Amino acid sequence: MNKNKFSTDLLQEVNSLDNSAVRSFFISSSNFDRTKEFLIKHNYKFKPYRFAKCFLVDCPIGDLENFANLKDVEIIHSNSYVLTCGTEHNIINLNKLNEGKYFGKGVTICFIDTGIAPHFDFIFPYSRIVKFVDLINHKTFPYDDNGHGTFVCGVACGGGIFSKNNIGIAPFSNIVSIKALKSDGSSNSNTILDAMQWIYENHKVFNISVVCMSFGADSSDNSPLAKGAEALWNLGITVVAAAGNSGPKTHTIKSPGISPKIITVGAFDSFKFKTANFSSRGPTHFGYKPDFIAPAVDLISCNNKIIPYTKMSGTSVSSPIVAGVCAVIKSR
Repeated sequence: MNKNKFSTDLLQEVNSLDNSAVRSFFISSSNFDRTKEFLIKHNYKFKPYRFAKCFLVDCPIGDLENFANLKDVEIIHSNSYVLTCGTEHNIINLNKLNEGKYFGKGVTICFIDTGIAPHFDFIFPYSRIVKFVDLINHKTFPYDDNGHGTFVCGVACGGGIFSKNNIGIAPFSNIVSIKALKSDGSSNSNTILDAMQWIYENHKVFNISVVCMSFGADSSDNSPLAKGAEALWNLGITVVAAAGNSGPKTHTIKSPGISPKIITVGAFDSFKFKTANFSSRGPTHFGYKPDFIAPAVDLISCNNKIIPYTKMSGTSVSSPIVAGVCAVIKSR
């Protein structure tokens, strides 16, 4: 089998399975329409992602050679597993996160995550959750069955209703929450691409100018997640992604954070005044990463449970800090 167009992650999967095994794969193409015609002609089950110039195709592993031999196909990826980049801890005393004066007013931040609980910090004195999209359970009312998404939103734009010491970076910003990760904090790349595609099609309607992605996947260069994030960046949207929690080894930046276009955020340990040991390191194929590091150890933010606040560590925590700063800059 010709494997020259197989990504590193796909090669690992192919080598461990029989050729008759049916799996989902991403096919990136330089000619979207021509590749689509090929898929239709040969009766493949597929989902198109025109904005990222790729297709999610269900087929036996043995059929991948058919795609690798096509001139228009650039690279074939596995449908990689996506995980949040944060770890919840016990509750501690609250810490103030913001002393700015612009607060992100008039700016909408979109969070692709586990959802958002209708926490008082987001709905009082009026709801700043302007849109909730559920790609997992297809519910219409905001909820978070994990807590990660609520925490991340709180770091960027919590209002500090229960304590003025727990104000987010941009507490006046509007929120769009897309639930694309399940209750265990995991997802597949195609669901994340569904979320990116929704933003691509609806960003003007909800004035989305910042997107925060506090998750990551082990993936090779030019992954569909990275291409999707770049498609949003090319629209003029500021895209912020977590570096990942796979440090201190080098070459451990997660996707979509591997993209050279978007802002990738690592973790700073304020207690030890150094890069956190768990923070993923570069370089990537494209150069140095992450672009910034921000506080990420034992930060306090919104909880999805009765107790209003909790603490968490990880690049999931540092990413919304930078996303909030971007919103404040755009507000100013």
